[in-house]
Amino acid sequence: MKYVVSGGATLSFADGTKFELSQGIHDGSAFPAEVKKHWAFKAYAKPLDESELASEQNAEDLAASLMLLAEENNSLKAQLVEHEKTITEQGNEITSLKAQLAADVGKSAENTDKTDSTGGEGAKNAKKQQASN
Repeated sequence: MKYVVSGGATLSFADGTKFELSQGIHDGSAFPAEVKKHWAFKAYAKPLDESELASEQNAEDLAASLMLLAEENNSLKAQLVEHEKTITEQGNEITSLKAQLAADVGKSAENTDKTDSTGGEGAKNAKKQQASN
């Protein structure tokens, strides 16, 4: 049989011996018969049946799982913050590149216009020269 000890205690006996009870779940074999018969033993230690033991173990397992999930959640949140930062930086870079592209396209269009107007006058002069020949 298992016992749940709710709090630590020191049991004193008439012959001057003492026995320390520590908090937790203990196997019944950990307690000698005279300790189990001590008047204060039942105040600190309660018998635990198998279903209660299974429930207690299940609760401990769930608590451990919860801790692991909380750590994983915190890790994922940190990763999310880093990814959002990266996305923001890349978005800013894309905006900057679009602005540069627009400026370059504008300059290219200006150069094309200048070339067309210059080329057009050159063509007129060439026609005049051909007509005079």
